[in-house]
Amino acid sequence: MISLRTKDQVTDAAAGRLFALARSPNAMLRLSDARIARTIYPAGFYRVKAGQILGISRALLARHGGRVPADRDALMALPGVGLKTANLVLGRALGVPSICVDVHVHRISNRLGLVRTRTPEETEAALRRVLARRLWVRWNGWLVGYGQRICQPVSPWCSRCRLRPQCPRRGVKRSR
Repeated sequence: MISLRTKDQVTDAAAGRLFALARSPNAMLRLSDARIARTIYPAGFYRVKAGQILGISRALLARHGGRVPADRDALMALPGVGLKTANLVLGRALGVPSICVDVHVHRISNRLGLVRTRTPEETEAALRRVLARRLWVRWNGWLVGYGQRICQPVSPWCSRCRLRPQCPRRGVKRSR
């Protein structure tokens, strides 16, 4: 939840502070909304995320005995959890093969010509058909950093890209 619209360094620090205070839904519910918000600040939308964290904690206790479900639909039924977050939790936390598609994964998968899609949801479905299952969880990790440093949204660094010889550069109008 904390990582949405927040830089990785900020997310890691905020999550570390929060989990130092509470490591279970029960413990999380002993914290106030304001305390969680202060703890995860300066994460983007920290007040909204604090409420979502409490809502998720309540739902985990009420519906899943306090455990995180290893089912995408059950995760997406939790407050504030969408497809990206559900797939991230499944893959990274629970080891369930899944493809977490954020803006970087969507953009780069299209630029490389692996998929031809308009939305991250379409990209996730298309990547399931073309990527080997053993690559699903790692795909996001590989492309996020690459998208931040090299294959940027506007004027990507194609001159520095190791994939340039194989890349059709779909949608790239200007590059460095």
